[in-house]
Amino acid sequence: MANTHRAPKQWCLSKSETINSFENWRQNLLYTLSLDSNFAPFLAEGFMWGKKTKAEPLRGFTDDGEDVTEANRLTAQQKVNFLELMLGQIANYCPIIARNTLVKNSTSIQSIWNTIRQHFGFQITGAHFIDFADIHLESNERPEDLYQRLMAFVEDILLKANSLSHHGDLITEDEELRPSLENFVVLTWLKLIHPDLPRLVKQRYGTELRSRTLASIKPEVSQALNSLLDEIRVSDDAKVMRTATVGFRRSTPIKSLPRKEPRPPRKSKSCPLCQQAGRPNPNHFLSECRHLPEEDRKYIAKARQIANIVDDHLEESDESAPFPSDCEFSNEISTAECVPESAVLRVETRQSPYIDAFHAHHPVRITLDSGATGNMIRHSLVTRLGGQLSPSSQSAHQADGCSPLKVVGETRLSFTRANREFSFEGLVVENLDVDVLAGTPFMETNDISIRPAKWQVTIGDGPTYAYGSQAPAVTSTAARRAIILRAPPTSTTIWRLPLPDCEYALEPRSDAPSVRKLTASQLWPPPSIVSSITGKIRNPNLSSEPHSLKRNEHFCQVNHVFSPAINVATSSTPSCNPCSRPSGPTGDLPHNSSLRLDPENALPPDIRAKFDPRIKGYNGAAGSFEAQVNMGPVEPPQRKGWLPQYARNKLVELQEKFDQLEELGVFKRPEDIGISIKYLNPSFLVKKQNGGYRLVTAFADVVRYSKPRPSVMPDVDSILRHIAQWKHLIATDLTSAFYQIPLSQISMKYCGVATPFKGVRVYVLSAMGMPGSEIALESLMCRVLGHLLQKGIVVKIADDLYCGGNAPHELLENWKKVLQALYQCNLRLSASKTVVNPTSTTILGWIWRSGTLQASPHRIATLASCPAPETVARMRSFIGAYKVLARVLPNCSRFMAPLDDIVAGQQSNEAIPWCDDLRAAFKEAQLALSSNRTITLPKPDDLL
Repeated sequence: MANTHRAPKQWCLSKSETINSFENWRQNLLYTLSLDSNFAPFLAEGFMWGKKTKAEPLRGFTDDGEDVTEANRLTAQQKVNFLELMLGQIANYCPIIARNTLVKNSTSIQSIWNTIRQHFGFQITGAHFIDFADIHLESNERPEDLYQRLMAFVEDILLKANSLSHHGDLITEDEELRPSLENFVVLTWLKLIHPDLPRLVKQRYGTELRSRTLASIKPEVSQALNSLLDEIRVSDDAKVMRTATVGFRRSTPIKSLPRKEPRPPRKSKSCPLCQQAGRPNPNHFLSECRHLPEEDRKYIAKARQIANIVDDHLEESDESAPFPSDCEFSNEISTAECVPESAVLRVETRQSPYIDAFHAHHPVRITLDSGATGNMIRHSLVTRLGGQLSPSSQSAHQADGCSPLKVVGETRLSFTRANREFSFEGLVVENLDVDVLAGTPFMETNDISIRPAKWQVTIGDGPTYAYGSQAPAVTSTAARRAIILRAPPTSTTIWRLPLPDCEYALEPRSDAPSVRKLTASQLWPPPSIVSSITGKIRNPNLSSEPHSLKRNEHFCQVNHVFSPAINVATSSTPSCNPCSRPSGPTGDLPHNSSLRLDPENALPPDIRAKFDPRIKGYNGAAGSFEAQVNMGPVEPPQRKGWLPQYARNKLVELQEKFDQLEELGVFKRPEDIGISIKYLNPSFLVKKQNGGYRLVTAFADVVRYSKPRPSVMPDVDSILRHIAQWKHLIATDLTSAFYQIPLSQISMKYCGVATPFKGVRVYVLSAMGMPGSEIALESLMCRVLGHLLQKGIVVKIADDLYCGGNAPHELLENWKKVLQALYQCNLRLSASKTVVNPTSTTILGWIWRSGTLQASPHRIATLASCPAPETVARMRSFIGAYKVLARVLPNCSRFMAPLDDIVAGQQSNEAIPWCDDLRAAFKEAQLALSSNRTITLPKPDDLL
């Protein structure tokens, strides 16, 4: 079958078309007509024909001569027939234009297009360019659609050859879209979306705009458009717009007072900023200085307008009093003195009532609005909470009744506060100034009432909560009672204190019994900033392993947070003892208090360098590599830099940790590397198990808004099978592994930190907890040790390395290869954590002992002593942890079969229907844990 090329089915023009839709119609019609060889000659550029009249029935056509082959030779009448047939087809698809206008009065294909353009009002004329000023963002239009309209308009108004003249010269070539014009289109697009958007883009993308054009960063701006508009909206809400009144008529006439002293001479213009900087021509006022920041200029302009703030409280007798006429003013006040002082009449505003609640472990603020007829929630919040989004045909408008809100669907969520559940059903809106707007339906469903005069929210007949930051009212004392507290004869007294609902710094306790054998990355709860709601904090265990807490165990620390003075000068840093930094050779630098590596300097320098604790980072020997924060389309909202409210000496120690890491090259000042910080992450001091503190930065919010990077992480089972085959091994790990990975510059802006005394710093190397840091470490180790991993002489688990062999000499040769590969890439190992040829060691909760594996007694004891799970979710956690031990437990599947049957097909929040048989099966499974065995895994070359 012959190949055929068919265009989309041709459609008719409607009464309302845009430039873009008309061009699509025209191009599709041209393609369809060009497929007919009889029509193709009339579509050529510059081909002309005459109008059809009685005097010219052949429209200027003549018969073809002998220079045309006989097969293609046409008479004049045939040409007219084909032409009118083609014009009739065009008229069929353009019913808005009179048929004779196109069939009889057209003179070329270009004249037809001009006629249609003239009908719609976008013909190619000099006046058409002015229509560009009428383009604006429609109420139901996406910003990207607006940009396409602008681009289509600009591409259409580009000058064509022999169309218009410019400064008296006729255009001879078609104009092209220049980069400057494209930048102008993007700038206009930003301004039409929001007048303040160009200024914010200049501020946020100042670093990129140094080397790139505005049009080239347009895709990045489009992705971050929602967060930019949210930032503008938040700043707009905080502004107090005060305007000066000119010619204000006072309620009572003011008489002029005689001037007691002559007016002092006016001071000469002088700018203190330019005088201090030594700039030429300082003869201007400070408010007119072009070096004055824009925010200060606006503040001065508003301050000059305000001379007095008047709170008018009209009495009843004054409401009917007429204003004095202009003549009354002119009789009592001269024209020279009749200039009233500028004044501002204030309109009071109050914070909207709200309640704080939890959705799972996420704190959410629900803003109550009794005037709203529906419930709404921000789309980004639904995504963060993991809510289900359903399609919706409803629409929503703002309070003016005209401005629509972009509805993307609807959702149903459940919030909890103080053991009370609140059901929420609302529309999901793209751009909302608050996270959750709960209207009248929400308040009716959950029986919520508001008392604005007392700043109180009442839930049913139950408790009443105060909202806002009102200070408690001072009440007079009617009676005073003296109470004597006698302490019980115990060693510890715990006081229950009512703490306010605010943000706190949550830190793990490394000295707790449940975390003594955990690594730094396994500590729980992780350091973070959490919100308290009704005196409760929720911190879930999102890992795959259960955490067993002993009775009365102090497993975390909660501190208040504060925002340090970021802009203070570094000279205000408190005087403290400087950190003792080693200045001697490498051998003088101890790895810890109980270990000295080669105190006699007998080792060769290359061997010593492999364990040098002063890290330098990956040098690119195995190829260029950098860690990256894969930020999603929505960036985290900016906020102040928080720090835990430590004691003075602990804040000084925290600053010393920052100084030490800055000297090692982990931190740098943003201005030194040309970075504009977009987010500040809180940092903590976490106590080490062997003494001292470790600096930990919580990247929780950055992780929440970043996207996971695809990667292949090591499989635990394959690692255990590999390690269990070795008779001898060496266990080690990298010194501050994440600090040895460079961080890409585009990711540094999300990794800022606030120090207690020395301002803002930024990570230039990767760090533990940073989004993508674990994947970056895994990828880097694969590059550096990939050939050794393939040979099976080394195994990696995060920053832990295990080198093995079946004989001591084999272990030594393999260990040399590992050290050489790390030395070439400038990666350092920790001498204090390097164990050579141990008898036994714990790996991933399993005990390795000379080629055998045994389950960890701690894991066995945790499962054997845990209570019977109450819900399906907890039962599934028990089953999953139990099946991990299947390789060392005989008949594991038989013990788990009754428990698997009871949770099959059930919801996670359903309760377990315990009976005697089920309790017996659960108890039998726990007793079977004591029969765990030590196993030996076969090697691939073993014979059966």
